[in-house]
Amino acid sequence: MHRSPRRVVPTLLLSALLAACGQSPAPHPDDESVLPPGSPYANGAAYPWSDRLEAPVADPYAAGRDYPWSSPTAASTLDTQAVRSGVNELGDLPWTSATNFWGPVARNRSNGEQDVNDGRILTIGGKTYAKGLGVHADSSINYALNAQCSTFTASVGIDDEVGTRGRVTFQVVGDGRVLYTSPELTGVDAARAVTVAVTGVRELTLKVLKGANTYYDHADWAEARVMCQAPTPTGTVYVSDLAYTSATNNWGPVEIDASNGEQKQGDGRPLTIGQNVYARGLGVHANSTVTYDLGGACQAFTAVVGIDDETQGRGSAAFAVYGDGKLLYGSGRVPAVSPGTQEPPVIARADVTGVHALKLVVTDGGDGKTFDHADWADARLYCNPGRTAGTPDASFGLQGHATVGGVDSVVEPDSAVVLLGADFSVTRLSATGTLAGTGTVSVPGGTARALARQSNGTLVAVGEASGAVVAVRYLPNLQPDPSFGTGGVVIRQYGDAVNSVPAKSLATDVAVQSDGKVVLVGTLSRAYQPYPDDNQSTLDHLIARLNPDGTPDTGFGASGTIALATSAVSSTTCGELEDVMSAVAIQADGKIVATGNSDCTGGYIPLILRVGSTGQLDPSFSGDGLADASVVSGGYGDFIRAVVIQPDGRIVIGGATERFQTAAFVERLTQAGAPDGGRTFQIADEFYEQGSIFSLAAQADGKIVFGARSPNSQNLGRLNADLTLDTAFGSQSSGYVTVTEAITSVNVDPLGRIVGSGPTGTVRVLP
Repeated sequence: MHRSPRRVVPTLLLSALLAACGQSPAPHPDDESVLPPGSPYANGAAYPWSDRLEAPVADPYAAGRDYPWSSPTAASTLDTQAVRSGVNELGDLPWTSATNFWGPVARNRSNGEQDVNDGRILTIGGKTYAKGLGVHADSSINYALNAQCSTFTASVGIDDEVGTRGRVTFQVVGDGRVLYTSPELTGVDAARAVTVAVTGVRELTLKVLKGANTYYDHADWAEARVMCQAPTPTGTVYVSDLAYTSATNNWGPVEIDASNGEQKQGDGRPLTIGQNVYARGLGVHANSTVTYDLGGACQAFTAVVGIDDETQGRGSAAFAVYGDGKLLYGSGRVPAVSPGTQEPPVIARADVTGVHALKLVVTDGGDGKTFDHADWADARLYCNPGRTAGTPDASFGLQGHATVGGVDSVVEPDSAVVLLGADFSVTRLSATGTLAGTGTVSVPGGTARALARQSNGTLVAVGEASGAVVAVRYLPNLQPDPSFGTGGVVIRQYGDAVNSVPAKSLATDVAVQSDGKVVLVGTLSRAYQPYPDDNQSTLDHLIARLNPDGTPDTGFGASGTIALATSAVSSTTCGELEDVMSAVAIQADGKIVATGNSDCTGGYIPLILRVGSTGQLDPSFSGDGLADASVVSGGYGDFIRAVVIQPDGRIVIGGATERFQTAAFVERLTQAGAPDGGRTFQIADEFYEQGSIFSLAAQADGKIVFGARSPNSQNLGRLNADLTLDTAFGSQSSGYVTVTEAITSVNVDPLGRIVGSGPTGTVRVLP
């Protein structure tokens, strides 16, 4: 075997080193198989050691375990001395696990013997090193880099304390892949410089492998360093794709796109909160702080926060978002969700405009750190210098657009979108806009009109078939729910046949109560007598409620039905009117708000009402349960298409107004039904064209999102809390953006993004 030229070691120095090590000079220094008298390796002696490799147990906290961890620090614009920042001495950093053949791994010292601090100054080839790691083959040390570093460097070799003995090979491993292997080095070799690219590496492993045996294999990773840098983010980016500037965690490393797990890198599971699974995010353990350099280039941060389901309902934590030291969001105490329970997500949102240092902080919620496995799920930053709200979200479909559409849509807790086809089919698009599932149900001749989602994940669609109301319920897997009606389908005729005119009824909108009862609105045929003994057929407003199994709720209205004629509650000269309910929403207190329209010569008569839990008109709403919805135009012009309840309980309606509905309008009512502002605005390209709002959604900050269209344009728009157009939304300071989809449904997803859909497709824009 070829050997490097033998290094000459002064006799007195060699004797002193060996005496200090309790070792006598070997008679044959080139042959480690011959043990000198007094050798510590005689009779197979060994002192195997490991750190942070305990097997998981049911309650690691009761076992007295603790795994505090901190990351390397990355260079960034936050560091005023960036030239010297980002260089991390591994001898000063916590490893995630380590094994060593002979006593502990030594920090900034040689391996020595079996005790913790019995090493000496790291010395290779007569050169000393202040920093590094002293090990003994075989050894392995793991560090969690989490893809934030670019380069590993070290000077490696056998420590001078063993003289010319020892024979080892050094290896650098990244995420299980060997990145570097040294030649076999012996006690006569000088230090060898090592430089390895570690860009993208999450777990760095430093290994020292023995030669023919382990005798005197005192190996040094001198000046072992990682260089890390955290560039500022651009575009819409998952936080888990970013290099953080620093991180601390109370129990093992911060995990990327996984839960906190136990103490090691990569021992987490899919991020799961309240049975909702998230593909991206950070898994941490209270107390934890993760810092990012935004460089003032971002506008918004969003995440779903909570205790991971892996704790089986144990633990709690408080989440906070800080920008340049200022609290931007605080969740308060968030307890774990009970096993098997699906809960609505807790959404963290923060305006980070101009922020440089972003800190994501998790504390223990005031009850100790036990089982505080906390998730920043689906955590994202929106970083588009100069961008305006309303920009298509490039992470969805093809540059924000998906070619799958429907007559109505809902968003789910994981930001998936479910679309209702006119034939009662349903299609799910994932949070990235890809096809994630479909479902169909047989409704011959049916036409679907509206879709609603219950908190347990079931979906209810309504419409009509052959002149009767149809309601369909789908399981979360998009298959018909056999516990609802017949095979998931309810077909019910609410109308009356009059003389030769057949009965007719249809549903136009639907909402699901927290108890699973289904509220639908629409129209039904009823008899009226313009003259004595002259029975004719007309259409009246319909509100109906079904039990969770699809049967009529006999405790609501008259056997589950409210039929209301506008002519009975409004002074009108139009005679008997064709009445149709257009939209329904359920307040937080369970009261039902419904809107409708009645056809009248020259325009429409709008109607907005509120009923209580048993279907009676609510006298606390405008005195009799009926509010005047003609505030905007002041006459018979308003046609209401949409209603939404704001987080503060105020009611917002939208539709079209003025002669022939040539202007879009919004109007807001207080909880008591009093006028609370309104406005009209032009959507159509030409003043004489019709333009209407078709759908409304409320943001958590009080702003209102709308979908509108005219014959020549389709728009998504946003109103400020005072109902003025939000000129920050849209590139032309107009308050709305033109899209290619014919918007009939608009939603705000759990991360604040705006989803608009219609028969031609679906679009998602940034908030």
